[in-house]
Amino acid sequence: MSRTLPISEVKARLPELVTGVAEREEEIIVTRKGKPVAVLVNHSEYESLKETLDVLSDPELMKQIQKSKTFFAKSKKGFSFEDVFGEPLVPSKTHHG
Repeated sequence: MSRTLPISEVKARLPELVTGVAEREEEIIVTRKGKPVAVLVNHSEYESLKETLDVLSDPELMKQIQKSKTFFAKSKKGFSFEDVFGEPLVPSKTHHG
């Protein structure tokens, strides 16, 4: 959920807003003179966004992703995690997303 607040209100309510961002994963768009200038966002969401940008800005990785999409779009079968690493994939319980 995203809310837009003027910087004056953000300054007055910062502890409360940080708690909301951290606990409920809210996003607060901060405005100055009616224009967006910053965003308060949950730290794990921020890290996830940075990782996504890293992937998207890596031309070699994006080429590989496109090759994989094309490969699987043709109904071909790839290797499973277990095939490659010799052990089953166990999803992380700490991952949010």
